[in-house]
Amino acid sequence: MSLTVLCPLALEARAARRGVRAGAQVVRTGMGPDRSRRVGPRRGSVAVLGMGGAVVGGIHPGDVVVATGVSAHDVAPVELPGAEAVANGLEAAGFTVHTGPVVSVSKLAVGPRRRELAEQGAVAVDMESAWLLEHHQGPAAVVRVVTDTPACELRTAAAPARIYRALRTIRRLTPVLAKEVG
Repeated sequence: MSLTVLCPLALEARAARRGVRAGAQVVRTGMGPDRSRRVGPRRGSVAVLGMGGAVVGGIHPGDVVVATGVSAHDVAPVELPGAEAVANGLEAAGFTVHTGPVVSVSKLAVGPRRRELAEQGAVAVDMESAWLLEHHQGPAAVVRVVTDTPACELRTAAAPARIYRALRTIRRLTPVLAKEVG
Protein backbone atom coordinates (compact mmCIF):
# COMPACT_ATOMS: atom_id res chain seq x y z
CA MET A 1 0.00 0.00 0.00
CA SER A 2 1.39 3.42 -0.89
CA LEU A 3 1.23 6.60 1.15
CA THR A 4 -0.28 9.87 -0.01
CA VAL A 5 1.12 12.89 1.85
CA LEU A 6 -1.32 15.79 1.76
CA CYS A 7 0.34 19.20 2.20
CA PRO A 8 -1.85 22.30 2.14
CA LEU A 9 0.77 24.86 1.10
CA ALA A 10 3.16 24.78 -1.86
CA LEU A 11 6.11 25.41 0.49
CA GLU A 12 5.09 22.45 2.65
CA ALA A 13 4.65 20.19 -0.39
CA ARG A 14 8.04 21.21 -1.77
CA ALA A 15 9.73 20.43 1.56
CA ALA A 16 7.95 17.05 1.79
CA ARG A 17 8.91 16.12 -1.78
CA ARG A 18 12.55 16.77 -0.96
CA GLY A 19 12.35 14.24 1.86
CA VAL A 20 9.98 11.65 0.41
CA ARG A 21 11.12 8.17 -0.53
CA ALA A 22 9.84 5.90 -3.29
CA GLY A 23 6.32 4.61 -2.73
CA ALA A 24 4.91 7.88 -1.42
CA GLN A 25 3.16 10.62 -3.33
CA VAL A 26 2.99 14.26 -2.18
CA VAL A 27 -0.13 16.23 -3.10
CA ARG A 28 -0.57 19.96 -2.55
CA THR A 29 -4.16 20.46 -1.43
CA GLY A 30 -4.52 24.19 -0.87
CA MET A 31 -5.23 26.08 2.34
CA GLY A 32 -8.51 26.21 4.23
CA PRO A 33 -11.71 24.22 4.44
CA ASP A 34 -13.04 24.88 0.92
CA ARG A 35 -9.89 23.74 -0.87
CA SER A 36 -9.49 20.82 1.53
CA ARG A 37 -12.99 19.55 0.81
CA ARG A 38 -12.32 19.64 -2.95
CA VAL A 39 -9.52 17.10 -2.53
CA GLY A 40 -11.96 14.30 -1.73
CA PRO A 41 -11.20 10.92 -0.20
CA ARG A 42 -8.01 9.04 -1.10
CA ARG A 43 -7.39 5.32 -1.26
CA GLY A 44 -4.77 3.74 0.97
CA SER A 45 -2.75 5.42 3.69
CA VAL A 46 -2.87 9.19 4.06
CA ALA A 47 -0.75 11.60 6.08
CA VAL A 48 -1.64 15.27 6.43
CA LEU A 49 1.65 17.12 6.88
CA GLY A 50 2.34 20.80 7.34
CA MET A 51 2.67 23.66 9.75
CA GLY A 52 0.35 24.41 12.64
CA GLY A 53 0.01 26.37 15.83
CA ALA A 54 0.16 25.17 19.42
CA VAL A 55 -2.67 26.30 21.69
CA VAL A 56 -1.18 25.08 24.99
CA GLY A 57 2.03 25.84 26.82
CA GLY A 58 4.98 23.47 26.79
CA ILE A 59 5.03 23.16 23.00
CA HIS A 60 7.63 25.29 21.23
CA PRO A 61 8.21 26.44 17.65
CA GLY A 62 9.91 23.61 15.78
CA ASP A 63 8.27 20.88 17.88
CA VAL A 64 6.11 18.28 16.13
CA VAL A 65 2.48 17.56 17.00
CA VAL A 66 1.00 14.19 16.05
CA ALA A 67 -2.79 14.36 16.25
CA THR A 68 -4.63 11.67 18.20
CA GLY A 69 -7.78 12.99 16.55
CA VAL A 70 -8.99 15.94 14.48
CA SER A 71 -12.19 17.93 14.55
CA ALA A 72 -13.79 21.10 13.22
CA HIS A 73 -17.01 22.93 14.01
CA ASP A 74 -18.80 21.37 11.00
CA VAL A 75 -17.14 17.93 10.84
CA ALA A 76 -17.55 14.84 12.98
CA PRO A 77 -14.40 14.12 14.98
CA VAL A 78 -11.95 11.71 13.34
CA GLU A 79 -9.92 9.48 15.65
CA LEU A 80 -6.40 8.55 14.59
CA PRO A 81 -5.51 5.27 16.31
CA GLY A 82 -2.03 5.06 14.76
CA ALA A 83 -0.88 8.33 16.37
CA GLU A 84 1.18 6.64 19.09
CA ALA A 85 3.20 4.58 16.61
CA VAL A 86 3.84 7.64 14.43
CA ALA A 87 4.87 9.70 17.48
CA ASN A 88 7.20 6.94 18.70
CA GLY A 89 8.86 6.67 15.29
CA LEU A 90 9.40 10.42 15.09
CA GLU A 91 10.76 10.55 18.65
CA ALA A 92 13.15 7.69 17.89
CA ALA A 93 14.39 9.73 14.91
CA GLY A 94 15.23 12.63 17.23
CA PHE A 95 12.23 14.94 16.91
CA THR A 96 10.52 16.59 19.88
CA VAL A 97 6.98 15.23 19.62
CA HIS A 98 3.70 15.99 21.38
CA THR A 99 0.42 14.15 20.90
CA GLY A 100 -3.16 15.23 21.38
CA PRO A 101 -6.28 16.52 19.62
CA VAL A 102 -5.91 19.01 16.77
CA VAL A 103 -8.75 21.36 15.84
CA SER A 104 -9.13 22.67 12.30
CA VAL A 105 -10.31 26.27 11.98
CA SER A 106 -11.19 28.42 8.99
CA LYS A 107 -8.99 31.38 10.00
CA LEU A 108 -5.88 31.87 12.13
CA ALA A 109 -6.51 31.28 15.83
CA VAL A 110 -4.84 33.95 17.92
CA GLY A 111 -5.22 35.37 21.42
CA PRO A 112 -8.57 34.51 23.06
CA ARG A 113 -9.54 32.02 20.32
CA ARG A 114 -6.38 30.03 20.99
CA ARG A 115 -7.21 29.92 24.73
CA GLU A 116 -10.77 28.82 23.95
CA LEU A 117 -9.52 25.90 21.84
CA ALA A 118 -7.10 24.85 24.57
CA GLU A 119 -9.96 24.87 27.10
CA GLN A 120 -11.85 22.53 24.76
CA GLY A 121 -8.95 20.05 24.96
CA ALA A 122 -6.97 20.82 21.80
CA VAL A 123 -3.17 20.93 21.85
CA ALA A 124 -2.78 22.42 18.38
CA VAL A 125 -4.67 24.05 15.55
CA ASP A 126 -4.50 23.91 11.76
CA MET A 127 -6.68 24.98 8.87
CA GLU A 128 -7.20 21.75 6.88
CA SER A 129 -6.85 18.34 8.57
CA ALA A 130 -10.44 17.68 9.65
CA TRP A 131 -11.79 18.52 6.20
CA LEU A 132 -9.06 16.54 4.39
CA LEU A 133 -9.91 13.44 6.44
CA GLU A 134 -13.67 14.01 6.61
CA HIS A 135 -14.50 11.10 4.27
CA HIS A 136 -11.23 9.17 4.29
CA GLN A 137 -11.41 5.43 4.96
CA GLY A 138 -8.15 3.77 5.92
CA PRO A 139 -4.96 4.47 7.83
CA ALA A 140 -4.31 8.17 8.41
CA ALA A 141 -2.02 10.45 10.37
CA VAL A 142 -1.86 14.19 10.98
CA VAL A 143 1.56 15.68 11.68
CA ARG A 144 2.04 19.41 12.22
CA VAL A 145 5.29 21.25 12.81
CA VAL A 146 4.66 24.13 15.20
CA THR A 147 5.35 27.64 13.96
CA ASP A 148 3.52 29.61 16.64
CA THR A 149 2.44 29.24 20.25
CA PRO A 150 0.38 31.22 22.76
CA ALA A 151 3.58 32.97 23.89
CA CYS A 152 4.99 33.39 20.37
CA GLU A 153 2.29 34.44 17.88
CA LEU A 154 2.84 34.09 14.14
CA ARG A 155 2.50 37.83 13.57
CA THR A 156 5.99 38.76 14.85
CA ALA A 157 9.30 39.56 13.23
CA ALA A 158 10.55 36.05 14.07
CA ALA A 159 7.83 34.36 12.00
CA PRO A 160 9.88 33.91 8.79
CA ALA A 161 12.67 32.16 10.68
CA ARG A 162 10.17 29.87 12.43
CA ILE A 163 8.52 29.01 9.11
CA TYR A 164 11.89 28.24 7.53
CA ARG A 165 12.75 25.99 10.48
CA ALA A 166 9.38 24.22 10.17
CA LEU A 167 9.95 23.56 6.47
CA ARG A 168 13.37 22.03 7.19
CA THR A 169 11.75 19.84 9.83
CA ILE A 170 9.05 18.73 7.36
CA ARG A 171 11.75 17.69 4.88
CA ARG A 172 13.62 15.74 7.56
CA LEU A 173 10.60 13.96 9.03
CA THR A 174 8.90 12.94 5.76
CA PRO A 175 10.92 9.70 5.31
CA VAL A 176 10.15 8.68 8.91
CA LEU A 177 6.47 9.46 8.40
CA ALA A 178 6.37 7.38 5.21
CA LYS A 179 7.86 4.45 7.07
CA GLU A 180 5.43 4.70 10.01
CA VAL A 181 2.20 5.37 8.08
CA GLY A 182 2.85 3.88 4.65
